[in-house]
Formats: sequence, structure tokens, C-alpha cells
Amino acid sequence: MITVSQLFIYPIKSLAGIPLNMSNVIEGGFEYDRVLMISEPDGTFITARQFPELLKLKTSIVDNNILVSTPHNESITIKFDEFTESNEPTEVWGNHFTSHIAPIRINQFFSHILQKDVQLRWIGTNLTRRTKRYPQTAVSFADGYPYLLLNEASFNYLQQRCSEKLDIQQFRSNIIIQGALPFAEDGWKTIKIGNVIFDIVKPCSRCVLTTFNIDTAKPLANNEPLNTLRYFRSDEQEAIDFGMNMIARNFGSISIDDPVEILERQPAKKYIEFFPKDNQLNHEQCNITFEGNTFKGNQQQTILEQLEQHNIAIPYSCRVGICGKCAVVLKAGKVAPLTQSAIKHNHHILACSCVPKGDINIELVKQSK
Repeated sequence: MITVSQLFIYPIKSLAGIPLNMSNVIEGGFEYDRVLMISEPDGTFITARQFPELLKLKTSIVDNNILVSTPHNESITIKFDEFTESNEPTEVWGNHFTSHIAPIRINQFFSHILQKDVQLRWIGTNLTRRTKRYPQTAVSFADGYPYLLLNEASFNYLQQRCSEKLDIQQFRSNIIIQGALPFAEDGWKTIKIGNVIFDIVKPCSRCVLTTFNIDTAKPLANNEPLNTLRYFRSDEQEAIDFGMNMIARNFGSISIDDPVEILERQPAKKYIEFFPKDNQLNHEQCNITFEGNTFKGNQQQTILEQLEQHNIAIPYSCRVGICGKCAVVLKAGKVAPLTQSAIKHNHHILACSCVPKGDINIELVKQSK
């Protein structure tokens, strides 16, 4: 039997989650899930992708208020009735809607932690945000969809192949199930959990946020688990999928041990297997020359990781070979690409998706004026 094994909500986007035994399915997602978000003053969202230290901030719910505590035993209570009544422009991943701004004391608390001026925003009781593919479905501050399903067997399959110790909470799922075969969820279209029916919208494309240890906020070695996932969960656009985005057809409640019933199936998405050859990656040392400066590197880690280890910063965003921001010019030497698009024209390569195959000489791409 397939059942629910864990439930989580994340009251503030990118902060630590709260495990639950039961949760209510309401408009926009689970009750209290991603109802708050840190933003730039202009309403643009901020996440742990840019500020990993957010992962170390703990949240709890006390008398309908949100309590936030830091590793230094600082804390603040957030009361919903203190937010502005006005509807302020807000943006998440190009999705524009409105939200309410926290009082000064709360904004100063988070500004002090991040060492920049930020605001905390509340989605409000009248949700104005909608999912892009389902305009009738409301969503809170989640990346795209109200619910994220993860299969324990799929996670265990990944862990067996990944060199780094993983925590299932790195994937920030709401609903974790047990009793299914690995990646059986790829072929599900409609499921029922408790008295709630869910439609599975699409696989969840993964980003750099999954590479951070949730306790220390430090990145795992070798860009894991993305480095392992890209070998067997990359699609033709080279997005890396893990977990399933869902929307709910009705309101209700979900509890631990609730059975999961498969109501309708669909063809599973096809993925490109790109396992490296046995001799493609090795532990031998090499020289990496960047902008005329040379340091000792290796033939196992990506160029981006090795630059970072030597305190050399270059632009990047996704770290999985999609955005292209980490492109550099390969002036000499050879590299092993980890994705099909890691090698570009004019000797441009993606630092996040290429591993040296010996001594290399690279430089930043010169930006045209």
C-alpha cells in the first residue's frame, strides 16, 4: 500500500520547514504554507538561492502567529494583523500579483540578518496570484504550484548513487510518500490522498537550492545532488527533474499514514541518460589558469566549483547548465562536458557543467559594449 509518510509546510519561503502529522488543504496550498516571503523593496522575491543562510532560520506557529528564531537565539513574532492593508505589487518568477508588507520592526529584523534592505510580505486572505498553466488555481509564494510530492523510494534510489549524504528535506516537498516503486510517480496523472483529489501537473525542475545542507547552509561537494540527478533525470531541454508539482481539486485534510490511491495514469516523461564513461572523470591533478593566474585543480570537480574554492567569483545562477551565465572562454586544453549544451560556439563553455581533462586556460567572456 502507498501511504503518506511525512508532511511539511514552509510558512516563510526559503526558511526552514515544519513537520506535521496533519495539514489542511485550502485555497493556495496547505494552510500556512509559503504565506510569507522576503522580498526586495520593489517586491521582487528573495530566496535561499541567493542567501543560503535563510535555511538556518527556524519557524513555528504559535496562536496563529509565526515565530522566527535564529541560530543565535534571536527571535521575532510575526502577526498577520500588523501587515499593511494596501495591495502592493509583487513578483515571483515573472508572475506578477499583489501582497501586503510587514511593519518596520519585522523588516528591520530580516534586513539585519541579510545585511541589506528587505521586506517581509504576506500573501493575504484574498489571493491574487494564480498558477501559469491553471489560471483558476490560486497559489501562495511557492515557486510555481501549491503542492510538491516526493517519493521516498525515488529519494533512496538517488541516495544510493550519490556520493554525498542527502536529507530528503533538501527538496522542500510538502507531501512525502512511501510504498511505491522508484519513480512510479512519473506515470501518475490523478491521485487521491485522504479525501483530497490531486492532479499532477508536471515534474519539478530542480535548481541550486537543493545542493545546500539544510543545517549548515553550506553547499555539498561536487554540486550534489544535481550532479548525480543530471545523469538520469535530464530532459531534452536539460532541465533536471525530481518530484511532482500538483494542484488540488477540492479542500480537505491530509494526515500521516493516509492511503494514496492512483485514479488515473499517464505516459511517463522521457529522460536522457548521460552517465559519464568510466575514464571520463578522474582524481588526477591539473593546472587551471584563469585570467592569467594559475592554481592547482583536479579532474573531478566542475570548473565553477574549483574557481569558488580558490575565492574566484564569476557570474552564475542555475548551476545546472541552463541559464548560461557562467560561460567562460576555453583558450587552451580540453574539458569533459556534463551536459550536451555545456560546449558552446567560439570556444565558450559553461563552467558549472564542464570538468577539466588536463591543464586548461580560461578567461571570462568579454561583454560587448
